[in-house]
Amino acid sequence: MSSEPTEGDFDHPNQQLRRSVIIALPFAFALSTIAVVLRLVARRVHGTRLYLDDYLIIVALIFKYGCSIGVVILLWNGLGSHITMIPQKNLDVYFQIGWSNGFVYPLCIAFIKLSILASYKRLFAARSMSVAVTLVATAVVLWVVGVSVAGVLSCVPVAKFWHREIPGRCIDPATFYYGQQIPNIVTDVVLLAMPLKSVWALPIAKTQRALLSGVFLVGVLTLIFDIVRLVAMIHITEMGPDITYNQAPVAVWTCTEAAVGIIAACLSHLRPLFHLGPSRRLWRQPSPEMRKRELNPPPEEGFSTDDTLFDPWGTQHSGFTGHSVCVESGK
Repeated sequence: MSSEPTEGDFDHPNQQLRRSVIIALPFAFALSTIAVVLRLVARRVHGTRLYLDDYLIIVALIFKYGCSIGVVILLWNGLGSHITMIPQKNLDVYFQIGWSNGFVYPLCIAFIKLSILASYKRLFAARSMSVAVTLVATAVVLWVVGVSVAGVLSCVPVAKFWHREIPGRCIDPATFYYGQQIPNIVTDVVLLAMPLKSVWALPIAKTQRALLSGVFLVGVLTLIFDIVRLVAMIHITEMGPDITYNQAPVAVWTCTEAAVGIIAACLSHLRPLFHLGPSRRLWRQPSPEMRKRELNPPPEEGFSTDDTLFDPWGTQHSGFTGHSVCVESGK
């Protein structure tokens, strides 16, 4: 691969491309870590145990660290430099890390999605939500298994991924990218839509419903980054063989997408950290009419609010339930 000349100025790496990666990497690393740490602190402050969704997001963060470490190694071994200027030993390391990203990145994204789904199943006890969570979780697991296997076996033999002179065959990169990202985008759309009906069916003020929906819709950012990353990946396949030079934008979006996904998964769990004092509470004392509606909610079709465990702000079983939105679970 490195023996073929590539058009361009090979005297210097593209410092602007490298700088964008160097800036994005620590920000994504720090913000995703802070989000998970604050989520765990919120559990501690509220005096509740860790749930399955908390453990899943911790696993996702570990894989996010794997992605970040991989990008650092790529920077050390030529990311942003023209491929003809990189020694073969560095190219070997570069493509080995690229090969490992074929399963590390999907695993990170899958555990983020599974954490969100576990939250839905815990917070919304309606049978329809439970069935939806099971179906979507199954789709996510099938996706990550399929994409990971395809990534590992993208070249046969595997070593051909970093030694292209070895006899064998590799799958078309554009086909792999579409297969990886399109299901990723579709499941993100589904995850965004799943809780909205239940949230808007809660017997609370419209402004509070809008705020609660807004927490979930923060995930729209993840969806946007999914699409941008796919466009960047397809663009690479059309730019010729200078992969080490052209791949920097994809590295930026890969770091950012996973971090935003983790942040979106954690935001709705941070309410206990920002509970204001009695004179400055965000949620006012419910009116008598609102209390009556909370105790006797109207019947709803589809998702039920009678048996919901939905309490995104962590107010159940706390000393603040008299002044906060709290929907009791069925007993």
